[in-house]
Amino acid sequence: MRPVTDTEAVLRLFDELAGEYDQHIPFFAPFGRDLVAWCGLRPGQRVLDIAAGRGAVAGPAAQAVGPRGAVLAIDGSPNMLRALARDFGDVPQIETREMDAHHLAFPDASFDAVTCGLAFHIMADPGQVIAEAHRVLRPGGLLAFSTPGPGKPDSRWDFDELVRDVDERASEERKRRSSEETAPELFTPPPRALPEICAAAGFTDVEQRTVQRSFDFRDPQHYWDFVMSHGFRGHVYSLGPQLAAEFRTRLFAALEQLQADGGGITASFGAVFARARKPGAGQTQPPNCQPGGKRAERP
Repeated sequence: MRPVTDTEAVLRLFDELAGEYDQHIPFFAPFGRDLVAWCGLRPGQRVLDIAAGRGAVAGPAAQAVGPRGAVLAIDGSPNMLRALARDFGDVPQIETREMDAHHLAFPDASFDAVTCGLAFHIMADPGQVIAEAHRVLRPGGLLAFSTPGPGKPDSRWDFDELVRDVDERASEERKRRSSEETAPELFTPPPRALPEICAAAGFTDVEQRTVQRSFDFRDPQHYWDFVMSHGFRGHVYSLGPQLAAEFRTRLFAALEQLQADGGGITASFGAVFARARKPGAGQTQPPNCQPGGKRAERP
């Protein structure tokens, strides 16, 4: 059985993060703009943005739908929604509401589009959330979302290798004993690929693309402040104090070496964009449909 994400702990974490979320560098905002540009929102549409955070997707979505459209931004974190309301207080087509995405308090067929930026993969039951998105979309409506993807490799250092090393040791520690020094993980991965979940929920024409962006950092402290200003902070917490301290020390040493070598601190991050359609009126999901709207071949 798939472990369940600790939803209450996740909400507490993001409430804690809200004040500095996406403030050290604009990270989620450019990915949000790219997602909205790719998914093709149109003026006058009504959009639901799930797990809106501080508006990385809701802001550009509001610009895309214009004054005749509307964007309803929902999140489980009240502090995030307060920050979003402050950041976009002069955008009247954005409305905020605290809500659990697993149980959307809207009638069927309420929206032209549902969006979600870099959040489905950390939800307790992404299948339930995607099924709810399908329910509240009008026939022919659009689902567009992003998940983390690979950045460009950097031959000078490997952040992921460092993370894997401390993760493996933390996992070994969890198996060996139950300890206050090693907290349980906040997030668990989806049970299967999200495009497959979309197809199972009744979406068709599932498309994907990968986007990569590079970000420059002033110094190791700037990089650390960034990684600790979003969900990765929960990952660091889950290591326990001893491994978390070691991780920070090793990270700083690697970043200081990059600076000493004169190359500066630049990191590449990626995102995978996906979009899918709810079948229009009179259309049905083809049997055995696979992501991409193609019928599965029988053996």
